[in-house]
Amino acid sequence: MKKQFIIILFLSIVVVGHVWAAGSCVQTAVNQPGGACLIKFVCTGDAGGGSIPNTVISADKMSLVNDGNHYLYTVSAYPTAGGTAPDAADVFILDTNGEDLLGSADGGTTAKNGLNLIHATLKKTTFPYSTYLGQAYFPAITNNLTLKVSNQATNSANYTIELLFVR
Repeated sequence: MKKQFIIILFLSIVVVGHVWAAGSCVQTAVNQPGGACLIKFVCTGDAGGGSIPNTVISADKMSLVNDGNHYLYTVSAYPTAGGTAPDAADVFILDTNGEDLLGSADGGTTAKNGLNLIHATLKKTTFPYSTYLGQAYFPAITNNLTLKVSNQATNSANYTIELLFVR
């Protein structure tokens, strides 16, 4: 009986540990002068592998820019001050059709302008990019967006990603 209790207790701790270990991002939005809007993700990677789930920008944040009058201007990433430094990792900004606004030609698997956008010590910024146009462009935002991060493997890494939208 005592042995079964210890096994159940151990399994409970392991299962709860995995539930609480999942990576996550906290979203905030700040209106900027001239009608610009900054949506910020402060992320903490999974405790057991460093990943975060794909994160849909919340409806209240999207309502600030999802009007056809805002354009994605830049995407920036940097390590969060005071946190665990991340690995070099790829960032994708996906629309509802799965198109990566940073230029991935294969639906968010192989990064283009989001390649190694996350860095252990530096802030990096990129423009949206169209592989098919072969140049930077500024897409009008008319539907919801999702943040996807790949290849970040530092356990509990802390980093911030900022999306700047302009009119």
